[in-house]
Amino acid sequence: MKTIAFIAVLVLFAILGCDDGDNLYDNEIVVSEDCTIGDRVGVEFDSDSVRCGINGYIYFGIDPIDENSFSPFASYVFSDSGAKNTKDSVWMLETDPDRYALCEKMELFNKQLHGFFCLKTFDDSTTREIVNYYDVPGQNDKHGYYFIYSKYGSYKAFCNVASKDCELLYSCVVQYDGTYNFSKVPNVDNVKRKNIGCVF
Repeated sequence: MKTIAFIAVLVLFAILGCDDGDNLYDNEIVVSEDCTIGDRVGVEFDSDSVRCGINGYIYFGIDPIDENSFSPFASYVFSDSGAKNTKDSVWMLETDPDRYALCEKMELFNKQLHGFFCLKTFDDSTTREIVNYYDVPGQNDKHGYYFIYSKYGSYKAFCNVASKDCELLYSCVVQYDGTYNFSKVPNVDNVKRKNIGCVF
């Protein structure tokens, strides 16, 4: 009996990816987390789900803008030489017509986000590219960035990430049926914040 219960817990953990998963459909969950504390201030994409971390060929995170000790932080997408060889893809929400006019586009219908998701390309180098914020129309303080991460052969993750100084919050709707049909727009307002926030 104990063995069956232990196996059930392991299966549940593998499906949810982390302990804050919230079931929407049989094939979709929401994972949300405050990644502010520690040396892993980023969002990584493992084989089964999304979690805090800075591992992998591609991840999102925060970093000082320059080498100054008091440098402000900014949000970046990081990639290394292995990113080009993976079959993973990243689609970034772009609202500037001059930028999305030339990109390979994907549009999510009925998601109330203005603009298009543009396919990000990766080369053989190690890069750190700043991420542009998306301001929610009619809500002056509401901003962050949105993207879709497609993990080849596993899942699609529609994510909203917000950062300020060294704070980093994320919420992702993770779809396991191979489609880009997400039930809702992710919202970092629902993230449970840690008791100790950013010290800067």
